[in-house]
Amino acid sequence: MSSPALSKVLLTVTALLMPVTSVLVPMDSFQSGPGEAVTPPGIFFAIWGLVIIGCWAVALLGWVRSASRIVDTVAWPLVIAQAGFSVWLVFAYLRTTHPTVGSICTVLTFVVILASLLVAIARLRTAEGQSLWLIAGTAALFAGWSSAAIWLNVITVLPDALANSTVVQTIGVAGAAITTLAVTVTLRPAWAYSGAVIWALIGIAISASRFGAWPPFVVAVAGIVIVGFVGVRSRRAVRHSAAAEPVRG
Repeated sequence: MSSPALSKVLLTVTALLMPVTSVLVPMDSFQSGPGEAVTPPGIFFAIWGLVIIGCWAVALLGWVRSASRIVDTVAWPLVIAQAGFSVWLVFAYLRTTHPTVGSICTVLTFVVILASLLVAIARLRTAEGQSLWLIAGTAALFAGWSSAAIWLNVITVLPDALANSTVVQTIGVAGAAITTLAVTVTLRPAWAYSGAVIWALIGIAISASRFGAWPPFVVAVAGIVIVGFVGVRSRRAVRHSAAAEPVRG
């Protein structure tokens, strides 16, 4: 089997495995515990449903000839990210029986997921085609939520005293916002990237206010404003750059 064909098969298989592992290892099992003050309410995790649907759509596009070239460009990074989602759930569940090993592995898995998605976003910068908006949007949505989730994951695997520290929580929220700004300025991903992070920050702000954790609340609200502003400026810069390019004849 050729490499492009193998990547399409694995892209499809890993996309289908995402909801399977979500059912076998429910994500709402991990929403209580250390770091609750900066863990978004359960409804905010519904964004994973959009991510999974997007991954299904991209996997399906891989078998459509007109879109296969774009999908081939990012297939392997997406395979790694999608497989990482299922692996992360397994490690997260493992934390209940092997806390240290499970905690370390969940963080490392999220690092791999985010790195793979950023590679995909970078490769899509020069891609063209009618299906680009869906592929780029899915990668951006997945990467945006992961950019925030990786910091929350780090907080929740720390010892209780640290995970529940307002200082540590504030640093974590700030880290999520700074990571987002760095990616936005450097790679200029699709609007869904900033949107996913803003969604996470809104959830963090709601939880922080409920627990009276005002420093992370303030940072989350500031992050919403700054990430939104930089995201809009970035998309305008992309549109202006595209409009300025000479027409290829």
